Amino acid sequence: MTEPLHEAHERASWAELFFDLVLVFAVTQAAHVAVTGQSWGAVGQTVLLLGIMWWSWVGTTLAVHGVEDSNQQRLFLFACGLCMFVIAITAPHAFTGHAQPLLLAGAHLALRLLLWGEMQHKRAFSSAGTFGNWLNPFTVTLAAAVLLVAAALAPAGGMRNGLWIIAVALAFGGPALLARRLEKVQFGATHLPERFATFVIIALGETVASVGSQAAEAHLGVAAWIAVVLIFVLGCGLWWLYFAYGFAAVEHSLRTNQVRGTVVRDVLSYGHLLLVIGLVLVAVGARTMVEHPTAVAHGVTGYLLPLGATLYVTTFLFTRWRMFGAATLGRFVTALALAVLTAAAPLLPQIATLAAATAILAGLNAFEYWLVSTGRPLLLMRRSRAS
Repeated sequence: MTEPLHEAHERASWAELFFDLVLVFAVTQAAHVAVTGQSWGAVGQTVLLLGIMWWSWVGTTLAVHGVEDSNQQRLFLFACGLCMFVIAITAPHAFTGHAQPLLLAGAHLALRLLLWGEMQHKRAFSSAGTFGNWLNPFTVTLAAAVLLVAAALAPAGGMRNGLWIIAVALAFGGPALLARRLEKVQFGATHLPERFATFVIIALGETVASVGSQAAEAHLGVAAWIAVVLIFVLGCGLWWLYFAYGFAAVEHSLRTNQVRGTVVRDVLSYGHLLLVIGLVLVAVGARTMVEHPTAVAHGVTGYLLPLGATLYVTTFLFTRWRMFGAATLGRFVTALALAVLTAAAPLLPQIATLAAATAILAGLNAFEYWLVSTGRPLLLMRRSRAS
């Protein structure tokens, strides 16, 4: 595989960044479902909401990818942003209300119609002979949007939840089912990694925002202030895992891989969704730790912060394997340690769980920094020619 000598760095447009601001609110609204529900069912509903928001954002990003910034593109992004705004507003009652679930489903269907129409009109990838065909990820997600309308019309409870699960699974499976078509699509190597990294920042910001808002409303004692500091340090550690080394690896892989569609599907679309879910779980769990830092957590809330950190670190094992054929031993050991901490979390004071998770991530970052700064090779779990 040879790396192109020159490839222009495509920056995100200001209209794309404005659209991202709506996503900040949307992610907060999705997390609110788990915060108020405090049950595994509520956590599952948050994941389903994030799935719909995620694939809507991915579809919008791909629809404008490789297109020059223009008034037409800006109006298209504003229309998509309005749909996402309605989705975000109605998200907390998507599974329990009557009118709001239908508003959410209608806004989502309108967004998917906009994306489908945009791709049909511009034939953005027709030169590769792929997305010009009627059967593509945009038509699959359009079918999923119709299922969400049916879910909104169904009575609240098992039937509505079941239709939601089917719709999200259909959207999730579209890129995998149409893998051969994606392999032929020509993606830029700079714009997409930057856009997906922006979503990671949005999810990381949810931790700061949720903990900050909770702390601002309460009279914090010494233990609570210690928890606030630890949560911020934990957020820095999560940032470091991705942006110090991970982002450059993604950009390098996309630039040098002969089949860029595989990286876009597995690393960006699937892998980054798991990263975002992990970060949102950390944010929800961190909020409860500020409220009662010295108490032993009861129920689902005690698991969420270490569970989210475990999912976040484990996802790097998958993405690195898909990019380079091998996962790193340091992150594998860290994921195991966080998994053990997750199992033990309901037995520990919340501040002890938080301190342990923060120390584990700090140790991994320090270890990787030592390897890189001293020129030592990363310890790989499996060596192959691809790596």
